[in-house]
Amino acid sequence: MTHRSSIDRLRGTASVFVLSAAAALAVAVQPAAAQTAVYGGGSTLVSLAMRQAMDCYNAQTVTNDGYSFSPSFDATLPTPGLLPGSQDGANCGQVGALGTVGLYAAVGSGAGQRAFITNDPKQLLRGSAPSLSLPAVPPVFLESSVPALATYPYARVDFGAGDSPLPNTLTATALTNFTPASNWQDQTAIAASNASSATTYNAAGFGPAIQLPMIEAPVAVVVNTSNTPVATWTVNSAGTAGTPGSAIQLSTAQLCAIFSGEVRDWSSTAAIAALDNVGQARVQTFMDDNTGNGGAAQAYVSNSLPIQVAFRSDGSGTSYILTNFLANSCPQLDVDGSHNYAKIFTGVGVTFPSTAVTLNNQVAGTTTTTTVAAKTNASAANLPSTTFAILIANIKAVKGVDVSTGTGGWLAGNGTGEVADTVSSNTQDANGNYLGGRIGYVSNDFAKPYNPANGAPASASIQNDEQRARGIYHPGDLGESFIAPTPTSGDNAFKSVAVPTGTTYTAWNLYNQVYVAGTTLGDGTTVVPDDGKVAGINVVGKSQLGLPIIAGAYPVTGTTFAYLYSCYNTASAPTRVTDITNFLSWFYASQDAASVLQNNGFNALNANFATVINSSYLTAGSGTAISGSSTQVDGCSSVAVGAGAQ
Repeated sequence: MTHRSSIDRLRGTASVFVLSAAAALAVAVQPAAAQTAVYGGGSTLVSLAMRQAMDCYNAQTVTNDGYSFSPSFDATLPTPGLLPGSQDGANCGQVGALGTVGLYAAVGSGAGQRAFITNDPKQLLRGSAPSLSLPAVPPVFLESSVPALATYPYARVDFGAGDSPLPNTLTATALTNFTPASNWQDQTAIAASNASSATTYNAAGFGPAIQLPMIEAPVAVVVNTSNTPVATWTVNSAGTAGTPGSAIQLSTAQLCAIFSGEVRDWSSTAAIAALDNVGQARVQTFMDDNTGNGGAAQAYVSNSLPIQVAFRSDGSGTSYILTNFLANSCPQLDVDGSHNYAKIFTGVGVTFPSTAVTLNNQVAGTTTTTTVAAKTNASAANLPSTTFAILIANIKAVKGVDVSTGTGGWLAGNGTGEVADTVSSNTQDANGNYLGGRIGYVSNDFAKPYNPANGAPASASIQNDEQRARGIYHPGDLGESFIAPTPTSGDNAFKSVAVPTGTTYTAWNLYNQVYVAGTTLGDGTTVVPDDGKVAGINVVGKSQLGLPIIAGAYPVTGTTFAYLYSCYNTASAPTRVTDITNFLSWFYASQDAASVLQNNGFNALNANFATVINSSYLTAGSGTAISGSSTQVDGCSSVAVGAGAQ
């Protein structure tokens, strides 16, 4: 099997491949009959990028996935739908096929963790019993031209993926057995039966769990500013149409007011919690940030228009990234505690019995009720979380308001695609509901300009705390706009995040990297002074990804993790370990992969991460490298012969 060089991005050089003129044609070829495969699933945030990266790695698209190799590819524009096919250092469209097909099931981060912990591909389904469904499409998750790769569930789980870290105790709950046993892609619904309580990760059989960050991932806050029959928008804080962050500019104060349920109408002129650059409360109304581009501040609409928040109803790492930002950024704005932000956005000080939350799904046209587990320990935080309904439960417990019901009720979506469709840029949805006024959060590649769909929603630019520290409270202050979600702004948010030194999966939880007094960047820039205060606020102990205090950093940024086993059973797939490690070596080090990520609005991890990941986990002989169960070396050194992940 051919193994591509994976050193080109580490060296910062162009591709080392010499390519024929014939191979440079912009074609989308289909896989040959004989294939090996790498199977993954989970996060919908990274799902479209993973489909494209897997196509790029094999230099072939899977059947009907909608992507094509083209010399017109230019990640800086971006060029949605295209894959690198030009002689500019990004050449995956011109390299011969390796014969390794990557298949990825977009089922949500919660399901990705569940399937990984159980090592059971039957857990790669969206939702929970009894409402279960197949992976989101797009991306295409099967290869119809190869019989062995054309059925679902997958033959095995090679990796799970999620935008939230693995729990400290690796136990999967809400497990269910499913019928039929195979060929689920022919079913419109999956029958659930024989629910079981929990399964714990089998470290003796699989070796230590591995958790590796894959990307730097801005999460777009999308806003529909379409006019409706009852309200006409006036947005003075819009950016350049068609560019990232062009819909509107929103301050942290506004986002906290919206996601706390405190402000629920775009016509609001109410006072909201805000902070100045010396750590004191500052007088601000909700409309004060509707400025910039030469326009004076004014209400966004003259008539009432509800702010309907579109959120994820399933276990979602995207929800984790958003609530990580809210939990670290909002409480500091509420100087006197009168807005109860600390309680709402962290859950500390809140208790409630099991709480019913209504989920209104405008895309599916359904209304369901979910139960949030009782919270009886007031000192324990319950956010950030993959379960957005916990925030709704906190609001209800603290404010006595159920934001999920009534006029302007918040709207649920199963998967990133449904949230994007719920906000959309179309005037009406399939049910005749006007979409103006809706706001949500999605993977950057589901928003304009990274999403080529006509109805893709537009994203907002967001104020970060470094701007607040310099007195930039509104768009246009000091001549600056807020920060758009882009690969560069996501990379800026990662500048204070260090490559972990440990090899346990918990050591690689990047969200646990917190500020300490005297925090500096690699270039020597001081981020947090020795007194621990930034612009009057003590940030010691806050998540660096939840509160990036760096110029140009987009504040709603996280990562997607690959959940991997140390020891893989290779009895039925002799090249399995080689297939997995070759793909990951390429993914972390190749300019091809970096270009694909950039074209989707993400950024590759920097070379320091790639170097450590490669030497620790992808290079045989390191002592911790991924290995095959028959070898008794590296990740399999403590695993009995014949055991390993099935």
